[in-house]
Amino acid sequence: MGAHTGNRRRCNSSTTPTARPMRTRPPASSAAVAPSRRPSPPTNNGAACCKARQSSRRRDAEVRRKMEALRHLVPSGGVDDEVDELLLRAAGYIARLQAQVTVMQLMVDVLEHTKD
Repeated sequence: MGAHTGNRRRCNSSTTPTARPMRTRPPASSAAVAPSRRPSPPTNNGAACCKARQSSRRRDAEVRRKMEALRHLVPSGGVDDEVDELLLRAAGYIARLQAQVTVMQLMVDVLEHTKD
């Protein structure tokens, strides 16, 4: 889980919390004293951060699984491509398959027409 700092939860992959510089107020003059403000209640951003990180990991794992499946579908000639090369190769393969289907459909149409 994340490292805890005071009342505020933080989602942090490292085990050591990061130090933040302390803010100091300038000394108040007697002429103009600003009204004191109550600090806002702590928000639970840590849980949202961790959920987002888990969702991101899950999405990354799913993308890796789908890319591996694509690698098995697209003929490679034994080449282990990077993602962009794999996607370009897959696009070319799909275009060749579409062309083959078009040619085969034309052949069927011609053969059916010659039977009459």
